[in-house]
Amino acid sequence: MGRGENSIYENIIENLNVGVVCAAASMDISVFNQAMERMTEFSRGHAVGKNIREVFTRDGWLVDAFEKTFGEGKVFSDYEGLLHRRLSPPLPVGVSTMHVIDPEGNSTGVISLVKDLSGIKSLESESLRKERLAYIGTFAANLAHEVRNPLGGIRGAAQLLSRKLKDEGLKEYTGVIIKEADRLNSTVKEMLDFTKPAKLRKRNLNIHKILDAVILLLKEEEGPPIIKAYDPSLPPVVGDENGLTQVFLNLIKNGREAVGEKEGEVRVVTRMITEFHMVERGSKEAKFAEIEVADTGCGISKDDTERVFTPFFTTKRGGSGLGLPISYRIIQEHGGFLRIDSTPGKGTKVGVYLPVGIG
Repeated sequence: MGRGENSIYENIIENLNVGVVCAAASMDISVFNQAMERMTEFSRGHAVGKNIREVFTRDGWLVDAFEKTFGEGKVFSDYEGLLHRRLSPPLPVGVSTMHVIDPEGNSTGVISLVKDLSGIKSLESESLRKERLAYIGTFAANLAHEVRNPLGGIRGAAQLLSRKLKDEGLKEYTGVIIKEADRLNSTVKEMLDFTKPAKLRKRNLNIHKILDAVILLLKEEEGPPIIKAYDPSLPPVVGDENGLTQVFLNLIKNGREAVGEKEGEVRVVTRMITEFHMVERGSKEAKFAEIEVADTGCGISKDDTERVFTPFFTTKRGGSGLGLPISYRIIQEHGGFLRIDSTPGKGTKVGVYLPVGIG
């Protein structure tokens, strides 16, 4: 094979979207392409010439796949695992291995293709979340209707009793009944808001005006400062003004409550996303605007992050656990997406992605 042919093959390997790792019989790495650099977050200089065990110190499953392929002849296809990275959280990947064969038919090493599965796993989680919310939504709607009528009867009876009582001490108890009935009725109303489809009036909107109105409203309340970092070139988004106001009122308020009384802030950042791909009912490509609400509060644990969109789950005292599920549903109905990234003790970032307007 000539030098020119080698160069062509090297260029092909370098420009593949999947990671390529090649190790000789000694298990020393000889090939480590750009895709692997992106996924592992370290350069090929850190990998090439070193033993695979030395490079993938925290990925024993991957090392095991290489050794079994070479030593036992076992070939792996789409073997899934978590690939540890230098700075970011582990990445879900699929690994396929094969032998490197010399002209005499002898195995001289192992080559592996490593595929980033984070997008697929995100879609699977999104699908499961939709199914779970659909089931809970039906249950909540039925429960709300069953509770509302007797609740109205309890409140009405308490009011009538209060009018007939002369003992002020007893009237205090009927007042508690009425107050608690009203609080429960408010929760029931939120349940119905969550379950019924929103009547959205979509049009091209200036999202900055909506955010400014929400921030102005919240500035009247005590809390940490709200910092704005807007992209002035952001085009209009397609949405319903009332629905989006409800979403960002909830998200920014949550951010301020997470910071609480400690020193910190809530940042509202807007930016354009030009390379956002989402596969659903076929492949499509669209342009999205991202509105990020980031706080420097207490953060959310990994287990709780996976549950925050579940109705009635809340980490706040006195919270209904319906704010985020309702916000999530509204953004879905806009054809957008809502993602949460949180680190306990450091803060939370909530990204809302909305399709930009046409024309």
